[in-house]
Amino acid sequence: MLKNWKFWLVVLVAFGIGQLNPLGRAYLKAAEWKLPEIKEASLAKPSPFESIAAEKIVGESENVFAFPDHKPIAPVHILIVPKERITTINDASPELIAEMTALAQKLARESGIAESGFRLVINTNPQGGQTVYHLHMHLIGGRQMGWLG
Repeated sequence: MLKNWKFWLVVLVAFGIGQLNPLGRAYLKAAEWKLPEIKEASLAKPSPFESIAAEKIVGESENVFAFPDHKPIAPVHILIVPKERITTINDASPELIAEMTALAQKLARESGIAESGFRLVINTNPQGGQTVYHLHMHLIGGRQMGWLG
């Protein structure tokens, strides 16, 4: 075991900074069969974004608003959401997507991550990992990002 201490140190450090997430991957693999049911359940009830308190909103434009994610995966993790419920990006107009992206750029500058770097993520449908069927974009930054997170 002591011979491999460098390997285990790298694994521990990678896990600690978010480059490895075996629990998250295992959860998604186990839940894969249930994702179509999750979609049906999400569409059957009101969008959770319809009840966001006004004081939580950190940015807004004509058709879009933004607020911090309640389970952040990075120091900056903001959700950018259309005010009208649109199920997926497949149903959104190019103008709405541009408005969401423009708000994300503005919030990245205001959060101090525009120059260091950030990620914009939109999960779409079951195999894309979407669990809330109200289009939303994740603005994630403030730490070194790996390929998957």
